[in-house]
Amino acid sequence: MSRAAKIGLFVAVVTLGGIAYITMSGDGFSENNTYRLEVVMEDASGLVVNSQVFLAGVPVGTIRSITLDGRQARVELAISEDVEIFDDATVFKQASSLLGTSVIAIDPGRSGGTALSSGGRIERVSVRGDFSETLTAAEDAGHEIRELVAELRRQHVQLLASSLEGIDRIIARVDARSQNDLEQVSRILADVAITVERIALLVDSRDEDVQESILAMRRSIDEVETATVSLRRSMQDVEDMTGTMRRGEGNIGRVVYEDELYERVVSVARSTEALIEQVRGLGVQVGFESAYLTEREATQSAFSLRLLPRSRQGYYEIGVVDTPEGVSRRRTITEAESVGGGPTTTTVTDETIVTDDVRFNAQIARHFGPVTMRGGLIESSGGFGLDLRPVSQLMLSGELFAFGGDDEPNLRATGTLFPFYNPDGDLPWYWLYVTGGMTNILNPDSREFFLGAGVRFTDEDIRGLVGLIPFGN
Repeated sequence: MSRAAKIGLFVAVVTLGGIAYITMSGDGFSENNTYRLEVVMEDASGLVVNSQVFLAGVPVGTIRSITLDGRQARVELAISEDVEIFDDATVFKQASSLLGTSVIAIDPGRSGGTALSSGGRIERVSVRGDFSETLTAAEDAGHEIRELVAELRRQHVQLLASSLEGIDRIIARVDARSQNDLEQVSRILADVAITVERIALLVDSRDEDVQESILAMRRSIDEVETATVSLRRSMQDVEDMTGTMRRGEGNIGRVVYEDELYERVVSVARSTEALIEQVRGLGVQVGFESAYLTEREATQSAFSLRLLPRSRQGYYEIGVVDTPEGVSRRRTITEAESVGGGPTTTTVTDETIVTDDVRFNAQIARHFGPVTMRGGLIESSGGFGLDLRPVSQLMLSGELFAFGGDDEPNLRATGTLFPFYNPDGDLPWYWLYVTGGMTNILNPDSREFFLGAGVRFTDEDIRGLVGLIPFGN
């Protein structure tokens, strides 16, 4: 059988098996194995016809219809005949995703009560985790922050206005004082002029004494003029500073007359709201696995980071893998050589370089009941895989990757046992699991078994850091 035929046969078998299993593992609720109950509630937004009804997280029925009953919504449920619902049961409407969708969960009531028959009504209705209420609360918080910022801005404006009024009063006082000083200086100068004229009459008799007195008086006059000029410059500086503030220039002017500070605070508040909504409901699991390869007598280790959306219908996983064979790269070397001026000889050499670089995983996965389909990068090459989990403690996996090489693609079969697995638990042995299987099944020369163990747990601290990473919103 050719290589293409083998690949086609494998893909066909996996596809048919997945389709058959998904078909057989449907909800299984029909008219023959269910009985009808009705619920009347104030708001049925987010509920979808044919969506599942849960009891303790397990599907026990479906929503058959949603109709209007006066000003209320009447929801008709089809409940499995294996489940008894009593007259004191309670129906919970709870959010299931960030998109606003909701599901119905049932508390069946006490077993000592009267069991409801087909056509009965569940009277108790409760709403929890309503996404619209969460958005309303976030919006109210945003409004309160904006009002707080506006109030702070008004208070700052009032404070700065009061400061400016004080500065204006100081300038007015300085101006009045300066005017009085100028008048006094003018009178002094007038008196000095009269004195000079009188002294001029005495120059002939007491020339030397008069000259010294005149020089001293002139020095005094120069000092008075210098002080007057300095005072006028100070007044001009104060006026320039006040004008700059009123025009919105400088640090104080920008704070008082520009809206930039207010807009920045509002932007920070909005970014905080968006960050809270992104992180809400996100699950993050950190994992490490190491396996022993029997033929090469070496170990292979892998580290992974798994992101679980709030719906828990799938996951996104990235990670690195340290393999014994490293990473192989090919390169072609062309050399031209001429001996003694003769013809040129060209030599072409193909080399394969092996480095210790790690390989990368980047996969997306989707759950269909106990079946999980995934695809993406597997050990730095395109591929896809299929996981089957018949019970919670056991998972069987098949992966096909490393297409395009000289050998057949790598077909790997793995069995994983989870003896106490609970990634949200507090005890370390809840995080452990063991794994084993065969790799390179299609290549007889490199086929080998492997056996290993791993650990995976939920990390709340990393979930907070993931919420800070921009994802191109």
